[in-house]
Amino acid sequence: MSLHFGAEGSIAILLYLGAIAAVLASIFWRPVVGIFYLVPLIPLQTMRYRLNDFPLGASVVTIVLVAVAIGVIRRKGTVLPKTPWTVLIGIYAVFTFLSLILGSSYLGLPLPFPGSERFSVWADYMMMPALLLLVAAVEPSRLQMKGIIVMMCLAVLALDRNFLSTVSGRDFSAFSYDLRDAGSMGYAGINGMAAFEAQVAIFLLALAAFEKNLLLKLGYWALSGLSAVCLMYSMSRGGYVALLAGWLFLGLAKKRWMLVALIAFVFTWTALVPNAVRERVTMTYDTGGLDHSSETRITLWQDAMQVFDSNIVLGSGFNTYAYMHRVRDYEDTHNFFLKLLVETGIFGLALFLWLLGKTFRVGLMFSRRAKDPFYASLGLGLAGWLVTAFVANMFGDRWNYLQVCGYLWVIAGMVAHALKVEQAEAQESDAAEDVETPLPDDAVLA
Repeated sequence: MSLHFGAEGSIAILLYLGAIAAVLASIFWRPVVGIFYLVPLIPLQTMRYRLNDFPLGASVVTIVLVAVAIGVIRRKGTVLPKTPWTVLIGIYAVFTFLSLILGSSYLGLPLPFPGSERFSVWADYMMMPALLLLVAAVEPSRLQMKGIIVMMCLAVLALDRNFLSTVSGRDFSAFSYDLRDAGSMGYAGINGMAAFEAQVAIFLLALAAFEKNLLLKLGYWALSGLSAVCLMYSMSRGGYVALLAGWLFLGLAKKRWMLVALIAFVFTWTALVPNAVRERVTMTYDTGGLDHSSETRITLWQDAMQVFDSNIVLGSGFNTYAYMHRVRDYEDTHNFFLKLLVETGIFGLALFLWLLGKTFRVGLMFSRRAKDPFYASLGLGLAGWLVTAFVANMFGDRWNYLQVCGYLWVIAGMVAHALKVEQAEAQESDAAEDVETPLPDDAVLA
């Protein structure tokens, strides 16, 4: 990570001391402090790596979230807020844990006790929905929500700056796998980074769609454009398709001019992008058949369906496909929904799609009904992020990476609290109208 503001030698200790301060402040002062500490670090995986050399440094995200939960309990007595997702997330958590146990039986492994590798995978997976509930539980004010957005934007700017500085000296006149670089996204890889850039670009455009301040609107557009440029140089075809899907959604849901721009782009993209990008896209079928990467995906999908056919209802168990090694050394199906189908069966996939469908519906409906334009932009941004992420996950597992999809759950948490705020304001307004409206004379006499 090259963005260090002259503090390269001491940035690790500053981050560690900041984590300690965030833990203490979250428990004994305001829980929202922990959220502010974590938000800029969520996509910057290589920045978080710097904490690994310190005691418990590798578990900073979990420790800070636990501190936030303790702080919420101290203030409110409970850590489970009333949101459209609370019950469903609870059901999903229980189901996936039982599926984790089922997977141990399927693989012939010991039960997944805390501290085991498979339990850690499940805990990391459920950390993101938990992030939704914790953000909603801290009840951030409107100003604090805007502060969270600012922190997100700064993190995206740092990520983009680092990536562009890495690839700026490379020759993009012809495609080569050596051109690809994951930047600050760490083990999420270049395709994970591409998915993130597509998602955040659409989210920023959604914010701009409701923004009245011209400077802020231009800022959102500029950062969205910068993320789109990074996506272009990622050479990720799945990321490209995800961006186009999100672009189409925003055009249909909010800004019709974006549909015109999308059509214009479809007909002119070959003249706008470097030759390496054109080659990356056209190589899918340039030999009269699928390229090696696409053929491998087809092979993995066909193999995954063979596993599914023998475990249709409940699947083989959560986090099992990685241990099977059925197709050479591949540990993933390269399609997250197919992976869910294999590991959790029809029931698990249906439950997950229910969670996604509810998230999309809440975000879209809130964008249309919210009286506050900022809250409405969060709703549209949540729906747009989800559409983009849904498409990106058709080409690989992106949901299991905090650095790729963590912001989705932060945004959903803010939407959950914004819903509560608007409902409370509507009730207060209705109550005030009832008090101010005089009763008719016949009603008084009655």
